Amino acid sequence: MPERPNPRHEPSSEPSAPVGSAAWWSERYAVRARQRSRAGGITLGAIMDASLHIADEQGLDALTMRAVGERMGLRHTSLYRHVPSREALLVELVDHMLGEIALPDSGPATDWRAGTEAGAREYRRVLLAHRALVPLLTRGQLLGPHALRAREHGLRLLTDAGWSAESAVRIYLTVTHHVVGTVLLDTGGAARTPGERAAMTGLFTSLPARTHPLLTAHAALLNGVDGDGEFDFGLRCLLEGIAATRESH
Repeated sequence: MPERPNPRHEPSSEPSAPVGSAAWWSERYAVRARQRSRAGGITLGAIMDASLHIADEQGLDALTMRAVGERMGLRHTSLYRHVPSREALLVELVDHMLGEIALPDSGPATDWRAGTEAGAREYRRVLLAHRALVPLLTRGQLLGPHALRAREHGLRLLTDAGWSAESAVRIYLTVTHHVVGTVLLDTGGAARTPGERAAMTGLFTSLPARTHPLLTAHAALLNGVDGDGEFDFGLRCLLEGIAATRESH
């Protein structure tokens, strides 16, 4: 059964909107603004650090409020002042993970393409370092403070380079979605290990050449590119295509 917070420890200002939605994040920001830190008290950052260690080491199924409390040497009911539920903890944890992204330099003199590419690779690096959290990317809106920091940076990089606001938004979202989409495939059920790639090559070569001439002829090529190679190719095509639209104008 899902863990239920102890009403005695649950803040009366718990957000009522669907967890992870824009309205929920808006309420969370308001709650944070009203909360006062206590000397030597529990912090949201400490809770997130403990949660991330559990998720990385044992997976999401092991990540419960009780497990976090035990790792911190605390009663799990004492965590609810900062995170009202496990569902809220998971949403906060994704944003905490995004705080590891090292944003590239930006400014009027920064090359937009190099900066966008560097940001995309850094985003992918962080996601692949915390594979257990990748499925959570689609469970809520990425609107926490670290996500907004990255979004602000990416848009500034593009607008400082002279892109219009509309183009900057489209470019940022397109590249970001490419990162998330490839990581979801690389870490989910569609991920292919070397053994699975070899098995798929064997399957393709066993098909009748009369009905599947291209699959049989290019079986090795179809299963020879790894996830990083596919990401690199896709990112390069995206950025070259985006650059071409600017040159055409």
